[in-house]
Amino acid sequence: MSIEKITSKILSEASELKEKTLSEARKESDAVLAEAEKKAQEMIEDSKKRGLEEKEKIISRRKSVADIDCRKVFLAKKQEIIGQCFDKAVDEIISMDEADYIGLLTALGTGSGMTAGQLIFNEKERAAIGQKVVDALNGAAEGRSFVLSEETRKLRGGYMLMCGQTFINNTIEALVEEARPELVAEVAKIMFPA
Repeated sequence: MSIEKITSKILSEASELKEKTLSEARKESDAVLAEAEKKAQEMIEDSKKRGLEEKEKIISRRKSVADIDCRKVFLAKKQEIIGQCFDKAVDEIISMDEADYIGLLTALGTGSGMTAGQLIFNEKERAAIGQKVVDALNGAAEGRSFVLSEETRKLRGGYMLMCGQTFINNTIEALVEEARPELVAEVAKIMFPA
């Protein structure tokens, strides 16, 4: 064989080997690239899925917080309205018929267990009914010695009964406040039926 044929054969074999090697490298490169693209796409999909899940969790948490805040505001408004009802009850008691009101204040005094003391009213009630309540208390049983105090206080209605260092709160606001724990559930049921 001649050198030209040998050289031609070597070149031909080298060219075939080159083509085969390049083809295998392209296939391997394409496979690596395809695998990388597949993994990248999986990562993108996984990130999207986790992002959506996290988004849903955040929305759910914020909705829960908003619901709680809404309930707090609603409860505060309910309590405010209930408080206004009890304030109105004080006003209604204070503005009841004078004879009935004096009867109520007398009953509060006789129920205190005291048989003597000074009755301290607000200015308006002291002038209007103070002495009448004192007379009614003294007339309720023998041996009573209640007097009308010169002192007045800022009370909405009723009086403070003072005997020495002891004070008994017979104000209408105290009477209503004392009844409040027992009545608040009933008032709420009436005001806000389920």
